[in-house]
Amino acid sequence: MPRYYSLIIFILLFSSCASKSANDFISPTLTANSVNNNVKEADLYLLYALDAQYMGNNQLAAKYFEKLYDVYEDVIYIKEAIRNRILLKEYSQIKKLLDKSLANHPNDSELKRFQAAYFLDMGKFKEAESILKSLIALENKETDKAFLAKTQLGLGQREKALSFYEDAYKKDHNTQSLIQLVDIYYFSLGEKEKAIQLLQTHMDFVGCEEEVCYKLLEIYQKEKDLNGLVKTAKKLHEKTGKHEFAEMILEIYSYQKEYDGAIEFLEKSKIDDSALLELYVLKKRFKKALALASKLYNETQDLHFLAQLAMIEYESNEDKKDPAMLQSVQKKFDKVVATLDVPTYNNFYGYILIDHEIDVEKGMNLIERALKKLPNAPYFIDSLAWGHYKNGACQKAYDTIYPIMIMVNEPEIQEHYETIKACKEGK
Repeated sequence: MPRYYSLIIFILLFSSCASKSANDFISPTLTANSVNNNVKEADLYLLYALDAQYMGNNQLAAKYFEKLYDVYEDVIYIKEAIRNRILLKEYSQIKKLLDKSLANHPNDSELKRFQAAYFLDMGKFKEAESILKSLIALENKETDKAFLAKTQLGLGQREKALSFYEDAYKKDHNTQSLIQLVDIYYFSLGEKEKAIQLLQTHMDFVGCEEEVCYKLLEIYQKEKDLNGLVKTAKKLHEKTGKHEFAEMILEIYSYQKEYDGAIEFLEKSKIDDSALLELYVLKKRFKKALALASKLYNETQDLHFLAQLAMIEYESNEDKKDPAMLQSVQKKFDKVVATLDVPTYNNFYGYILIDHEIDVEKGMNLIERALKKLPNAPYFIDSLAWGHYKNGACQKAYDTIYPIMIMVNEPEIQEHYETIKACKEGK
């Protein structure tokens, strides 16, 4: 158990927040050494203490509250001093303050709870158990029982702790009891399926409180359960809208090559139309890809979307020699390459101009522009070789394409190579 965990939990469970009205006051610049032991102006010290606490200067706030207690012996001041020392994790100071305050206020329940939490963090479970049992006998509070269950876990009394958390969870399905139950089943007892079942059932029938779903996500990660991860991440994304969960979902789908699932998620969530467009193209859903690319370009006037629209329009057309389609694609690409210098676009458009003998020289120039940025790209080299072939320079075409043949195993490039080779050999 992490040090100071129980003390911090204690503050959350048992203490009321310190008044933030100190924000209405401005104290002079002070340090921990500036506390004047002769001054007994309680209101002024209290304002300074609250102001320091509000500003996050717990060291100075603790000093003021300790001084206030020394002067006025009001137990509320020593409790505030202890709270500030807890936030600083100053265990030796916490012990001194507890010994001092309990000597004067031996029956104060809150101080005893502080002490029990301190013992729990120090691993002194017997001492913590003794204090908590006496508090339960006097006041019978559920929060004390929860602390006792933590102590029982430390003492190895898992069945007792399990019984408490099961009863507590049945009463109101609170998340803290559920998390404790899950930790016992998963980490202490090794009953992993039981732990997962508890979390999954809570998520399905009670709701996806972040703490619960985060715990389920943590366990699915440990178990390498990708389907469980996706399901839980979807719940968390629906609840929080955080992009990190969307990224996790898409990464898992990508790893699984579950592109249909990724498309379904992106269509529903509408969080990344660019990624959705890429997936439409990958799965050859050209009708949807055309509609989405057109929509994105009309909305943004981004030339990258216009280039994608042109590529999809060409790839989706069964008749690659359709004059109307070629004219439409050429018009779009002329607009793109006049502004953008993107190797992929230059190569794609250049190859169309070469292959269909629309303008071989212009196509060659575009390919050469692409190769300046990516000189070793096999597809670009193939396009250049095809341009030389279309110009009738068979030997030059062969010298260009031959070196890449050991690098690629692409049918279209292989077909080009055979045609160019035959041309070189005069066949």
